[in-house]
Amino acid sequence: MPQDKLKDVKEALAPVTKITDINKSVAEKLIALQTEYMADLFNTGMAQMLALSSVREPKDLFGLQVKFFKKLDANLANITEKEVTMLSETQEQLLDVLETHISAMPDMYGMADATKLMQYAQEKIEEMINISAHKQNGGSNKTATTRKSA
Repeated sequence: MPQDKLKDVKEALAPVTKITDINKSVAEKLIALQTEYMADLFNTGMAQMLALSSVREPKDLFGLQVKFFKKLDANLANITEKEVTMLSETQEQLLDVLETHISAMPDMYGMADATKLMQYAQEKIEEMINISAHKQNGGSNKTATTRKSA
């Protein structure tokens, strides 16, 4: 009997465990990317200081600074692109987990009633938008475009 309850608890917490694993994995990857970027930033800064210490002409100094900031910008853009891609993939994974487990969830805790309430609220909001748009258009026959309910 206690083993059955333990099994039920594990099954109930499966989505939470999956979400936790996904978040942990992404956090580790983001930390690795940020660590890589900070190390590169430090190394680039040190190389820039060494290069600037040997410059004698102001024109050369300005050129080195421009080159330095372009490299920083490119590195930051690259890291940002990687992070955004990673976060987008993570969002999809999390939504898949939620959709899978919410759709499989029985009507516990009034989920069906909550869904009906949300649909009703969405319809009323759309009605209010249409009425407001109709009044703003001076009562003309123009209608506002509304979001289609899911």
